[in-house]
Amino acid sequence: MHIPDGMLDTKTFTTLWAGGASGIGYASWWIRRHFDSTKMVLMAVMASLIFALQMLNFPVALGTSGHFAGGAAAAIILGFWPASVVMTAVLIIQALLFGDGGITTLGANIVNLALCAPSVGILVYQLGCRLHSVPAARIISSFLAAFSSVVAAAALVAIELWASGRAPFYPVMTAMVSWHALIGIGEGVITASLIAFLLKVRPSLLGITQPVDKTSVGKLEAEPTSSPGAQVKPTSSTSSAQAGSQQGVVVVFAVIALAAAGLSFLASQHPDGLEYVYFETGIGSFFEELGFSKLAPLADYLIPGVANETLSVVGAGIIGVVLTGSLLFIVSTLIVRSRVK
Repeated sequence: MHIPDGMLDTKTFTTLWAGGASGIGYASWWIRRHFDSTKMVLMAVMASLIFALQMLNFPVALGTSGHFAGGAAAAIILGFWPASVVMTAVLIIQALLFGDGGITTLGANIVNLALCAPSVGILVYQLGCRLHSVPAARIISSFLAAFSSVVAAAALVAIELWASGRAPFYPVMTAMVSWHALIGIGEGVITASLIAFLLKVRPSLLGITQPVDKTSVGKLEAEPTSSPGAQVKPTSSTSSAQAGSQQGVVVVFAVIALAAAGLSFLASQHPDGLEYVYFETGIGSFFEELGFSKLAPLADYLIPGVANETLSVVGAGIIGVVLTGSLLFIVSTLIVRSRVK
């Protein structure tokens, strides 16, 4: 769902640049004031995991494909504002180094995937958890959250295309939502699997502070959150324990990220949902695509000069995983260290 350069007109992408920059600016301020610094490594690994999983396009139907977006999963695990920063780091690496998503449209992609998707995802998840907090309900809520986040982001892309004069409103809205509803099923399955894993091994990362009471109805008691992304500031006596409790999860997520990058050569070569709707169905109007993406050092997720395409893709994927995690860790460290004491 990454919008390329040229697909949006100037008034639309400049407006979205302003919106995206404002949102991420506030997210940085929020992290500086409230974020649990013991989660910086988890943020970095989460960014790497999302980058890697986004490389694994899966076939959907009729010659199109989808891929994991990750906004809802990041928001559920980290909170809304940290998730926005994580997704922005992923989008920046993809645009600048891999030519995946435009430079002029980076603001739009941030609004869609780093702000809209995580916000919808965390709201749906929190609503589901308030209705019922047993583990099965949390897993179902995470599936619905991820599904809803993809559909909401797709609908927003449709509005942006219409506002740019690139496509008629009803056809593009209908096509984007319907195709991404199918893609959202895959998003939901992956997200629910991650949440099920955390419920099993580290429920504290999901705000669950007490174990299951086997003498009661089996509900998990969770810390209440008043808004998406709310975090409880740790005391000095608990920070080291919280950091230690995350080590296993960090290792598992890092291994999954590297494995996904290693399997990236198996990704479907069919166009993704946006490309299919815009180009293959003939809904979108012709535009002159800017050539910025071809100037990216690892354009098309290939290492220049490596003759073996499989090795080239895998190598590019591993580079992306490492750089994305490193960028996020450096940025989050600088934000936290600038905290006013």
